[in-house]
Amino acid sequence: MLQLDAIESLLLCHLKTEKVWPKGDKQKWTLKYSKFGGRGLFAKCDIQRGEVIFIDKSLLRGPRCYDKYLPMCVNCFKSDCTLFPCDNCCGLPVCSDECEKSTTHVDRECQYLRNLQPTCGTMWCMDLLKVVILIQSLTLCQYQKDLIAILQCHKGPRFGCDEIELLEKNVAKNVEKSDREFMLRLSRILDTNAFETAALTGGKLTSLRGLFPLGAFLNHCCVPNARHYFDKHGMMVVRAAVPIPKGEEIMLAYTDFFWPTSLRWKYLKMTKQFECSCFRCLDSTELDSTLSALKCIDEKCVGYLLPDDPLDLESFWTCHKCMKKISFLQANAIRLQIKETVKEVLRKSHKEVLSFIESELIHLVPLTNYVTLDLKFQIVSYFGRIDDLPWKDLTNEELDFKAKYCNDLILVLDRLTGGDSQKKGLENTPHFQRNDKLALSNSLRIIVHKKRTASTTIIPTGEIKN
Repeated sequence: MLQLDAIESLLLCHLKTEKVWPKGDKQKWTLKYSKFGGRGLFAKCDIQRGEVIFIDKSLLRGPRCYDKYLPMCVNCFKSDCTLFPCDNCCGLPVCSDECEKSTTHVDRECQYLRNLQPTCGTMWCMDLLKVVILIQSLTLCQYQKDLIAILQCHKGPRFGCDEIELLEKNVAKNVEKSDREFMLRLSRILDTNAFETAALTGGKLTSLRGLFPLGAFLNHCCVPNARHYFDKHGMMVVRAAVPIPKGEEIMLAYTDFFWPTSLRWKYLKMTKQFECSCFRCLDSTELDSTLSALKCIDEKCVGYLLPDDPLDLESFWTCHKCMKKISFLQANAIRLQIKETVKEVLRKSHKEVLSFIESELIHLVPLTNYVTLDLKFQIVSYFGRIDDLPWKDLTNEELDFKAKYCNDLILVLDRLTGGDSQKKGLENTPHFQRNDKLALSNSLRIIVHKKRTASTTIIPTGEIKN
């Protein structure tokens, strides 16, 4: 195991080799052992809110191992087009002659798979597309493989598909033992460290996974002091969400801000192989956001139910007003019923979803419940931003709801973070960067005012994304 200073030197070598280290920029981070376990990045100096802490470039970027995000061109990641099998018989899909002949494709996964003789014949194989990021890792240079070697991986059960098994059952020849061992470890490293990123092709986003070596050292906190996004070149940009004093660990949230503790806990346990017990997770009100709240079972009571112990999945739930209790089985049954109801509503139009929020959902769950917030975020995201709901066709009432919902979301984010907050998701701008909360709120007020006073169509500017 390399010492911390040797690992830090290797990370700096990566940034400078990939030319993502700005000239004259001083290093704002350093590597230390974290109280949360393992290693983490710490502020080397006082960092101001909004300041860029670092920019990182992926070692590997490619398809995710889930059918819902596939298929796509193996080279440019275009997904909304006709795909055809590579004529070199590597078993992978391409979208054009240019992608088929690209050296980044031919000299990496194409050549390797041809040697293994795919069994799909003249067709392309979805299973091989899921494995391509592992195959590409075999062509990395030595310093890049050294970077992979310093990353931690879990040893627990895998979540999702077994890429090595998919590869071996779709080729005629045996995979070399050294290659198999390297890819097997990498698959576990990706489970632990990969970020969801995206490629913008033809104006549409394709969801991908990427391994960012410096970003991989950022530990999780449900109330993070940093945020990240991906620019138009696929670079990972990490900024301070709040002022970070020298010596404090730099933390990201691996989960959605609007997920309640039970969902965050299950997700982190299942996908990242650890249990979070931060101060937000230990607080049943989640810093007064009450994302988990359910309506009291007493129809005459206006109180809400919260778990007595948020980290105990079998905890009783107690009403904060009348003190009535229900079991975890009753709470789960209520949540399941709400989930099924919302699932049906999501099949309807966005205008019908808005009507459901205002007429029915308010009677099912408290206004602060995460289900309500999730639906409100959908309204904010879609109204005025999709072809079926252009700005010029929105009514004054719909604009009011959009502005109100935006402020509702901002209020919750204020309670959860107190800093520059971003709703997780890649759809907010073409370059994946999301507006900060104040600009978003002000923009909506301006749009509502202009929509009501102008006789011409108001077209949102580049700064107005929601």
